[in-house]
Amino acid sequence: MDLTIGEVAAQTAVTVRTLRYYEELGLLGPRRDAAGRRRYDGATIDRLYRIRLLRGLGTPVAEVDPDLTDLLSLTTRHLADIDRRLADLARLRERVRTVEARLMSREEPADTELVAVLAGMPDAEPAITRRLTLLVYRDLEAAHRHLVEVLGLRPGRLTRDDAGTVVHAEVHAGDGVIWLHPESERFGLASPATLGGATHCMAVDVEDVDAHCDRALAAGAEIVYEPTDMPYGVREYAARDHEGGLWSFMHPLPEDGSHG
Repeated sequence: MDLTIGEVAAQTAVTVRTLRYYEELGLLGPRRDAAGRRRYDGATIDRLYRIRLLRGLGTPVAEVDPDLTDLLSLTTRHLADIDRRLADLARLRERVRTVEARLMSREEPADTELVAVLAGMPDAEPAITRRLTLLVYRDLEAAHRHLVEVLGLRPGRLTRDDAGTVVHAEVHAGDGVIWLHPESERFGLASPATLGGATHCMAVDVEDVDAHCDRALAAGAEIVYEPTDMPYGVREYAARDHEGGLWSFMHPLPEDGSHG
């Protein structure tokens, strides 16, 4: 077996975004072919099964370790979980059938019967599990290089298409991940350079605002304003990236008003 990331997503119903997220966490490590494309072999699919099963059994993602649990015990737990869910569905089916029978005989179902049906239904509101910031640029590779080399963000993954063009890029700002996205007419996504105005304004907390500004300036950054104590309680300076996006780098001011 040797599948692309798209083939794995299509055959397993695990989204490409989730597969990349597992890779970012170090849970998956598909090999790359000569063109830099991910290739999923049998061992990687085995790890994906373990990861998804552990998550489905309620293991927090931070505690998932596909190397610690053998496949037999996992499949045994998987079967037990399926049996439990089947039993839950059978009970729910009987509750719904009872309500249906009352309605067919022109009776109103009891409140307790409706509550029992509601109790067996899944939550209608999906949980929000993670926040990502997405910024749009004309040239993702150049944007990635500028944000890392000039503005001091940490480098993340670069994904290239068959022609070698970067089609997805990531940088890290502290505990946050920023995705760099190409322009898209279909989705109405355009770079500040295309529109002639800042379409994004990012705020990043740094330990030393003045030192960060000095570093960025020495690396060639376009400084919009120098480090300044702001009335909203931070010391801050601003810079533009190479396509016109506005970035603010800040740190909270001490309560006594001093800094340095």
